Amino acid sequence: MHEIVDNYKLFGVVFVTVSLMVIVVYKFLFEKDNRIEESDFDYEEESKVSNPIDVTPPIDDKKIFNKFYKLLPPVAGSIFFLRNNDMTMVFHIRSLDGIYKFYEACKNNVYVFMDEELEALKNDFYLAVEQYLFTFELNSKETSSGYYKVRYNIDGLHVLVDDLLKKYDKFAYIGQKKLIL
Repeated sequence: MHEIVDNYKLFGVVFVTVSLMVIVVYKFLFEKDNRIEESDFDYEEESKVSNPIDVTPPIDDKKIFNKFYKLLPPVAGSIFFLRNNDMTMVFHIRSLDGIYKFYEACKNNVYVFMDEELEALKNDFYLAVEQYLFTFELNSKETSSGYYKVRYNIDGLHVLVDDLLKKYDKFAYIGQKKLIL
């Protein structure tokens, strides 16, 4: 008898949870009023305002930041890997693809912001990435199966990862705040 009651309770909890998830997804996907899209802003009209202080971010900076954010999202890819990996186990080098791509793009001046503060934060992050990659390559070795293992200076890499993530977080936070994402 208790099993039947427990099953009904479990069914009720699952039903309520699924119903709430359906409602949230429906609101997110179909109710445009709750979302702000780039098409909601008329940049030409805003630039005609007679306000001497222009607070509208350059559209190019917004595009550049969006490219950066797609390359290094905070909850996936290389940043997620660095946040959740202590480098004591073997791992595939593709886990760091986003970091390598960002490094190469910055080295070739692909990401250059018009906003001086964003450019300075990007450069700080770039230097942290460069230092991490240099130290990682010195202290790791490819295994016979194609994976990598850090052999030396794991504590030093942890310090560099912490610094890199702090600079990433600051750059991402201020970039989103300034560019109103």
